[in-house]
Amino acid sequence: MRLCTVALLAAAACSSQDPPGDTGATQGAAALRAPTNAAADSAAMHGTLDKWYQAMQAGDSAGIVAQLTPQFLLLEDTLPLSGAELVARLKAGGTEAKWTYAFSDWRTRIVGDVAWTTLKNHETSRGKDEKACQADFLETIVFVRDGERWLIDRYHAAALHRWSCET
Repeated sequence: MRLCTVALLAAAACSSQDPPGDTGATQGAAALRAPTNAAADSAAMHGTLDKWYQAMQAGDSAGIVAQLTPQFLLLEDTLPLSGAELVARLKAGGTEAKWTYAFSDWRTRIVGDVAWTTLKNHETSRGKDEKACQADFLETIVFVRDGERWLIDRYHAAALHRWSCET
């Protein structure tokens, strides 16, 4: 009987199907741990992501890496970049272009001190020529809890279509 119970618990923890609207905060292995405050954790992850984007917009190298784990890896346009490589790429691009972002459709799962989310990101960019460009991305982000903060460990962005620009 005990073996059956353990097997059932393991099967439930490994289930890949989420009930509609579930954030995953109380599902699977996380249900066996102390309850977390999913709303507070989600808000903290949103804050981390906003701080990271704001630091990138400002060209603030320290602010960029402050939101990342030491093992951070970004996969965008099929180029893997570490935190240091991301900062160098942003600096090489200069700060002439101004851009905005808007996140939507967050789907987050929290299991202990690790969480992952998939979201849509609508970005616009306006260069020196004042022409506006826009693109939409589907992004997956892995967060790791560091004390009370959530840091970005992995970031993958896939363009949903090519950048389109005013003519």
